[in-house]
Amino acid sequence: MSCLPSSTWPHHLGGSECPVGKRILTTDKALPSYDSPPQLIWCPSGRLLTSETFQGSLNVSGVSLKRKQIWTLYTEEKNPTAFLLQNHLGDFLSADHNGKVTLASEEPGSEERFIIHFGPRASGEIALQSEKHGFYLQWTGTEMRCFSKEPVWWGMRLGIHPQIHLHSVHRSCFVRSANKESELRTVTKMPCSPKFLLWLEQLPLPSTSGAGAGTSSKEAVARLSRVAIRTQSGRYLRGDSSLVDSIEEASLFAMSFKPGRSQVVMFQDVNGEYLTVGARGVLKVKMGAREPRREEFFSIETPSNQVRLWAWNNKYACNKHGLTFSTTMEELEDHKNTLYQLEYVGGRGLDMAGIVNAASTPSVDASSATFGFDGTDEGATYLTTGLWRLRSQDRRLWQILPTGSAELAPEDCTKDTTFEMLYVPSYMEEGTSSGGEGESKGRLNLRGGVVLRTLDGATVCAKPLGAIGISDKRIDCAAWQPSPAEMLHLLPLINRISIACYSPFACAFLAPAAGAATRRSSLGAASTVDCTSCVPQQWFLRHLISGTVQFFTKQTDRWMILSVTSQGNVTLTPSETGPDETEADAAAGSNSKAEFVIFMTSDKYALLRPLLSVGSGQRRPAFLAVSLQGGVKLDVSGTITPGCIWQI
Repeated sequence: MSCLPSSTWPHHLGGSECPVGKRILTTDKALPSYDSPPQLIWCPSGRLLTSETFQGSLNVSGVSLKRKQIWTLYTEEKNPTAFLLQNHLGDFLSADHNGKVTLASEEPGSEERFIIHFGPRASGEIALQSEKHGFYLQWTGTEMRCFSKEPVWWGMRLGIHPQIHLHSVHRSCFVRSANKESELRTVTKMPCSPKFLLWLEQLPLPSTSGAGAGTSSKEAVARLSRVAIRTQSGRYLRGDSSLVDSIEEASLFAMSFKPGRSQVVMFQDVNGEYLTVGARGVLKVKMGAREPRREEFFSIETPSNQVRLWAWNNKYACNKHGLTFSTTMEELEDHKNTLYQLEYVGGRGLDMAGIVNAASTPSVDASSATFGFDGTDEGATYLTTGLWRLRSQDRRLWQILPTGSAELAPEDCTKDTTFEMLYVPSYMEEGTSSGGEGESKGRLNLRGGVVLRTLDGATVCAKPLGAIGISDKRIDCAAWQPSPAEMLHLLPLINRISIACYSPFACAFLAPAAGAATRRSSLGAASTVDCTSCVPQQWFLRHLISGTVQFFTKQTDRWMILSVTSQGNVTLTPSETGPDETEADAAAGSNSKAEFVIFMTSDKYALLRPLLSVGSGQRRPAFLAVSLQGGVKLDVSGTITPGCIWQI
């Protein structure tokens, strides 16, 4: 039995997981939060419930998912049937006995609790009822009131990251595409391939300009509230279990959830019947299923991160004959023995939620947030990212015994199966003798790598014959520098063909800039990118052998690759090849302007560092960062700021 922390699952009524504010309740407090937040659409205006930053007023003026439209849902253990709604400033929605709606900055009480009702005809809409007074929340045209005796229905937009794993609660199995992309099926307890990656999609909000702007019928608002379940290959689930190439009425589902610890979701088709797990584990709507049972309960999980590791001997970690670094690149066909699931435990290192929540960078447990990584040997330079586990495809865990030997252990949750992962942005490789004078010249490796440290402080290393053990050196000693045997190279997101990059700081997705200016390059026109889109942009990944990643997107039937310049600009440039290259071909075409190192800082958050150094004269490494207005540039300050954090 695993003793990993159970996933808490914030629901943001229309926003990112970590709003910036003065007093944000976190999941380690008494209030569990939810991870699939709806934002509220008022009919007939089609605008979103908005909490203004400066006046503290409420209105329905929002036209897209931004910070002011963020509402995070919480439940209390002592009263799990009701929800608390918290805005981006940390204040709670409140309704008194006269129907007056305000924002309460104090600890929530009985007037801050609301019951959420879901549309009885599976429209996807919700109504918010004051638990204490029994009245429903509504917009009168001039102000928010909570004095209606009848349910007032609001449209619901999800603020969840679109890429998910879907888990059947009853069968304790994950959903994957099967039978040559013809159906979805629950098959295994561990998601281990791109076929387990699903996307939750909603129809885009209508334009705010032009004829008909500013009005939406009840039917249109209901349609905008439903969700579609898309496979990694771009096909959508219908209620009859088939997959189709585009969204249609039969592929739109109303999503509902229940308060409390169970944290499950249900999906209903246009007829109000529930999506269930049927014979052979196939997902389909069960005829006549008007009340949810255990087979209709699903949970939304953060996608897994499958990785490979290789060491100084150019061999991959493998558990075919014990746990060793012994597999060559040519032997990777037996991929199941070289793939491991990287599982975040938490504990130490950068507090990603805290950084996003705070106006300034917080202190860090084990390393400074304002760390430099310029490749010099003046002291130890690394980034602590917390505690992790590595799980094999047969669900066993990496374990370093006190004796120093390594093996795969069952899920007994001993401390020997947990490691601290340190990112080392650059290091000196050992050189070879040259010129016959016995001198050894090292080479600076700008791709860096990771160091695994046990809870006892010992460093994991690869021995001369490939065995995995621990080093004699300690990281906490003066002027520690990782030796080649201690440096491991992590190839992340092996199971991700594509991702969406969401900035919780800008509350938007990284995407080609709308109407972007173009410039000419040797391969054609290059365009800019920004982070202002509320529509997820699908970035296709090319994994290079070195551990770096390239990001591709398609424009007018041509592949474009995300690139940076030495001046710190971020652009899209035409590419003669796409992401579907073999690892050998991709490595041959590597380009420092288009290669990124992914620093996984938790199971949800990451830092993106381009391989190219930036600046004139003394060039410095940088992070891909976004401003509050959505501009995207490279940050060379060496400080981890909220704009550097990406949810992938």
